[in-house]
Amino acid sequence: MIFAAFRACQLSLAFLAIAMPGFVKAETGHSPSHDVIWDTPGKNSADSMPLGNGELGINLWVEENGDLNFYLSRNDSFSAISQLAKVGWVRVSLSPNPFVAGAPFRQRLKLVDGVCEITAGAPGEEVTLKVFVDSDWPVVHVLGRSGQPVTVTATVESWREEPQFFTRRGQWTMVECPTNPPQAADIFPAPGTDSVAWYHRNENSFAFEETIRVQSLEPIRHFINDPLLHRTFGGWVAARGFAPIDNRKLVSTQPVKDFHIRVASPCEQTPSAQDWLKLAESIADEAADGQGALTRTAAHWRAFWNRSWVMSDTGPGLEGDGSQGDFVASSPVGRNRHRLMIGQENFSDGAARMTIGKAHTLQRYMQAAAGRSIYPIKFNGSIFNVEPTPFGIEDTPDWRRWGDCHWWQNVRIPYHSMLATGDFDLMLPLFDTYERIRPHAEARTKLYTGAEGLHFWETMTIWGTPANRDYGWDRTDKKPGEMVNQHTGKVWNQGLELVNLMLDYYDYTGDAEFLRERILPMAMPVLKYFDTRFKKDKDGRVIIDPTQSVETYWFEVVNDTPNVAGLHSVTARLTALPKEMSTPEQRTFFAHMKAATPPIPMNEAELNGQNVRRIAVAAKFRDERRNVENPELYPIWPFRIFGLERPMLEEARNAFHLRTKHLDVGWGYDGNAAALLGLTDESALIVKTQIANSNSHFRWPAMWGPNYDWVPDQCHGGNTMNTINNMLLQHVGEQILIFPAWPQDWDVSFKLHATRQTTVEAKLENGRLVDLKVDPASRRKDIVLPSWLE
Repeated sequence: MIFAAFRACQLSLAFLAIAMPGFVKAETGHSPSHDVIWDTPGKNSADSMPLGNGELGINLWVEENGDLNFYLSRNDSFSAISQLAKVGWVRVSLSPNPFVAGAPFRQRLKLVDGVCEITAGAPGEEVTLKVFVDSDWPVVHVLGRSGQPVTVTATVESWREEPQFFTRRGQWTMVECPTNPPQAADIFPAPGTDSVAWYHRNENSFAFEETIRVQSLEPIRHFINDPLLHRTFGGWVAARGFAPIDNRKLVSTQPVKDFHIRVASPCEQTPSAQDWLKLAESIADEAADGQGALTRTAAHWRAFWNRSWVMSDTGPGLEGDGSQGDFVASSPVGRNRHRLMIGQENFSDGAARMTIGKAHTLQRYMQAAAGRSIYPIKFNGSIFNVEPTPFGIEDTPDWRRWGDCHWWQNVRIPYHSMLATGDFDLMLPLFDTYERIRPHAEARTKLYTGAEGLHFWETMTIWGTPANRDYGWDRTDKKPGEMVNQHTGKVWNQGLELVNLMLDYYDYTGDAEFLRERILPMAMPVLKYFDTRFKKDKDGRVIIDPTQSVETYWFEVVNDTPNVAGLHSVTARLTALPKEMSTPEQRTFFAHMKAATPPIPMNEAELNGQNVRRIAVAAKFRDERRNVENPELYPIWPFRIFGLERPMLEEARNAFHLRTKHLDVGWGYDGNAAALLGLTDESALIVKTQIANSNSHFRWPAMWGPNYDWVPDQCHGGNTMNTINNMLLQHVGEQILIFPAWPQDWDVSFKLHATRQTTVEAKLENGRLVDLKVDPASRRKDIVLPSWLE
């Protein structure tokens, strides 16, 4: 069961608390100034506030008419057509209404406790609501206390009362499907004694079955798990002293001063709808103690905030107020001036008040609120997307641009940020997802190409295939495995990046079992794909062809830089492992692949009137761009082969300065690269641009984007954290670089994690280091300070 898996994650938290010195302490690193406080009600879901326990999330808002509303959402609530649907909508009304016009109102997200506190009403008649998602169970709690007796009504709303047809880009796997099947309606069963419920159930798995057929996967079907059939999700609304008046509405039997409403919302593949209803009821009963739930949830969040923090009052003011106008920074390349328009119509006035510390805190909170499911965080809105109405699109809260698939280039980004913040438990759903589909990926690779090993597709369903939109519905003159979408058809670097990130996890946690049982079994088939899929030159080096350089260079590409850099990084790290951590067979193969790795592509170019050497896009390629990526930056980020205190720093900086596109928002990783290269001025400009990226259509300040994707853009939020983390702390071998790309005049205090189970706390004030703590103390010798602090 999912909540059982969630508890397993909590056990891993407990382990980390023991294994990592100083992991939990009485006081938290959270700053109350990072809390989000509103003094007026909202109008609709665009004014909502996100809460979640990692498995279950809600978008919460109070309307001007006094109703408390929340959408429920999960990372695993997929319909039969593979749309990640909202779980549902609950409305809570009070009579008499304390939210009358002109009455005092205060709504505060108290981050330290993971609870939203709402107070409204005239003195003596005040109503206080505490709304939170239980840290131990997929349950939303609404605890209420009123100065006068009130009648409380909880109503289940729905926009899925009839079967619905999806719209383009609100879905992806089934876009252009010739039959365009509908999404099923929600079901509202008969009410219980003190409860009402609803559920959405997949009585078929149309998307999965069509994928098997279209992609010619029948011979290996037994390797592929069907995650859609009988998947059931919904809510069980219960409250003591309440009674249903129909199958959607629960009302207090008499006016009350205290009340507790709870909504249990599991998602499981159950044999029957009745089995799901019994499960939901049992979870609601387990979480019936509201005060106990509040106490344990607060303890959970306080431990979370103790892991790490970043506090800095520096904001996006650049050379203006941060909310509109042109931001221009001088580049070391005079003719390569960097420019980004941030318009009033796109980004909020509140962005000017966002600080680096608050942006880092709120994005980290959103990752924790959505990151403990069985599937990764959705890059295109997470589970906190709402109706697209502000963008002139009439659709339901189920809609999101780019739909259901996990796109590797996007999904990876928040997970890199979790290393420095010590959120290792949040990384596991990403690893689990790709490990679950490993047997299928190996079988499919053999079926399609005859090669050994595996590769993962760029746009991937939750069962591990490419989207049918990318694979192509019309297979005329197409071979099995041949993709129609040329943006992603020959991109192979996903597995290498995954293994590299898993090795990062090992370097930070020191988890030897994770290395032996999970990393090495993944690394072997990932590398075997390159060993058996491609030819080799006379020196025994792999010739990666056919290939492309990510989504940007498609034609005549040989030995693209992302793959070559990945092979260099992964094989070097695997061959450097202690002998006792791997088998002789594994060590021999890793050494073979290291020797078979081609050199990282380089070429010459003109920079400031001089011929310079730089990282190239590929060893060979036709210079014709089809997207906006800069694949030549991959040896800098994510693979960290070049950079500060690493080889070929100048060649790497030349590649950065001469990059074709400047990508400071969304999934663009310029900020990560700038920080790793020690380019302080560029890093400062980019991070200020990043934290100004709050959309004016939404009240929540961390509603980034949409940029290239959707709101809240988790690629953007993750990269904002990555840039900040890398500006503050980097590790190179045994060295820990402090403030490697941080402006001397920006005050900051932080606690971040480094490799070998190390934490670093530092405070910079008026250009002086006023505090530095390293745990364990034995690693204090590895600290490297910038020259201006020595």
